[in-house]
Amino acid sequence: MKIAIIGAAYTGMEAARYLKSRGHTISVTTTSEHRVAELESVSDRVVVMRGNNREMMRELLTGQDAVLMTVAGGMVEKDGKFVMDLELYTDTYVGTAECLVECLDAAPELRQIVFTGSWSVYGNAGGADDVNEDTPATPGSPFQQVYADTESILFNVATDTLKVCVYRTGTIYGPQVGFIPRQLRAQALPLAGQTVPFDGDSPATIVHRDDVVSALTFALDNHLSGIHNLINDISESKSSFMGKFVAEAGGEPINWVGHGTGPKSLSNQKIKDAGYQFLDPLGEHDGECVL
Repeated sequence: MKIAIIGAAYTGMEAARYLKSRGHTISVTTTSEHRVAELESVSDRVVVMRGNNREMMRELLTGQDAVLMTVAGGMVEKDGKFVMDLELYTDTYVGTAECLVECLDAAPELRQIVFTGSWSVYGNAGGADDVNEDTPATPGSPFQQVYADTESILFNVATDTLKVCVYRTGTIYGPQVGFIPRQLRAQALPLAGQTVPFDGDSPATIVHRDDVVSALTFALDNHLSGIHNLINDISESKSSFMGKFVAEAGGEPINWVGHGTGPKSLSNQKIKDAGYQFLDPLGEHDGECVL
């Protein structure tokens, strides 16, 4: 199968490596020239482009059987700190999706698009405590709205012959790569003693990077379509789960102040009913490769 991976950062790069090892022909995109060499080692073609470049998108899509949209972006450095820039974030997701659908005429053989979005698109889920894929998304911030808009753009081009699958992923953890903390412990410890504007009573909602890669492969193998929540089986709340790492390190408790802004449970039953089996269902392989 010829597969284009738009966005080859933490998850996309590992997806490229794994899918190429299974005999697929892999094209990947990056916005950074300096990443070409490392991406050449896990793919058959590297295209340096922004997701909104129509000319290069058409060239990328030509001859492809499937597209994985695993973009990540919107982070900029400001006053010595990395923060999310809404305009850049919107362009990374919505701009890429718009460009992709506008260029589909260059890929008549294309049979599937798979997008890794976020469970945060549910917002407060309209006040629902228990959330599944049938629960309406109620984005509560401009960043959450970006995911909703991206999903809508992609689903609008779905047909009987072009399947569109969206994975609403949790916080992705796994082996440390690059400067962004990837291990759960490394994500939790900086929050010690801090006031955090999230609902500590909402579920932990995490998923191993290799489960995302495995689920992408599962979607391709099974021609999956529709929305699927992609989180592991941990049912603990954020405050309980993340608090354990802080307590073990002797840190001050995290102060969660977003009470009532999130659901109390998020179901992953749909993807399991489809036949997917999680590689790290209980978060026991933090910082490890499991694929």
